[in-house]
Amino acid sequence: MGLQKIVKKYNKKMKRKGLAGLDTAIILIAFIITASVLAYVAINMGLFVTQKAKSTINKGEETASTALTLSGSVLYAVNYPSNTRSYWIYFTVSPSSGVSSVELSPTTTAISFTASTEGVAYSNIYKYTLLTVDPSSLGHAVYANGQYLNLINQQTSAGQTYVYYPNPYYALLALNYTLYNYYLSTKTPSPIFINSSTLSSIPQWLKNDNSFTFTLNISGQLVTYDVFVNQTFAFTYPVAGDPLIGSAIAPAGSVIGVMILFGPDLGSHVFQYQTVTIQITPNVGSPLTISEYIYQPEGSVSVIG
Repeated sequence: MGLQKIVKKYNKKMKRKGLAGLDTAIILIAFIITASVLAYVAINMGLFVTQKAKSTINKGEETASTALTLSGSVLYAVNYPSNTRSYWIYFTVSPSSGVSSVELSPTTTAISFTASTEGVAYSNIYKYTLLTVDPSSLGHAVYANGQYLNLINQQTSAGQTYVYYPNPYYALLALNYTLYNYYLSTKTPSPIFINSSTLSSIPQWLKNDNSFTFTLNISGQLVTYDVFVNQTFAFTYPVAGDPLIGSAIAPAGSVIGVMILFGPDLGSHVFQYQTVTIQITPNVGSPLTISEYIYQPEGSVSVIG
């Protein structure tokens, strides 16, 4: 009987040890699982932070390498309130900080226009620039209200003479005059025709053009101009700080106006509740991409960006 008691007591003791060992194993497994989960989370967080940092660095490098930057509002003109015709988009750009100059010749620079919702995609509509036009050639370009209109202004500072157009409409008149003279010498048709007197009837060769009007106050008298555009194109002109007369180079500190005129192909599209994208690709640096969501035109000229 004494031996049986001893065996029973021994078995009971060993059973308790087995249970204690099982508890320890369960706790150890729980610790291992928890540690694995924490390690997985830590690794994923590390990868996320690394990817985020990489994206930020790439974006910074892209911004730093962009030769041009948007330097003003983006304007959009339509036949408000009908909103059935588009006329033009206008904005200004400048060389980015740290960029000494950017060449903006149509032979070295491209401007594309995309409106995916409308199925519109133009790879390059940049055709003309007034940066290369000598101001002296515009002295007798436009006659209005008994005088020749001073289309371009000149300013001298620190020994440099800067030329600029006071507004986009003056630049349009200068472009019209320049292209008309080019037509006379080369017989190359101009994509734009501007007339200051009201036409009693539109000539047949203008009837299919996209047309709009603008009014200038010339010495106290309002003069209205009719504009006819027969193809979509973009042109540039100096707005401020361009001393390089006759050159298509935009130096640091200059402001360049960019105007996209819509011909009959795009004039019939009104961009609203959609995004339009304009990309300028100069001969140096990364392209400047301007993407603006247009809600609904709020007037003849709306600020869209």
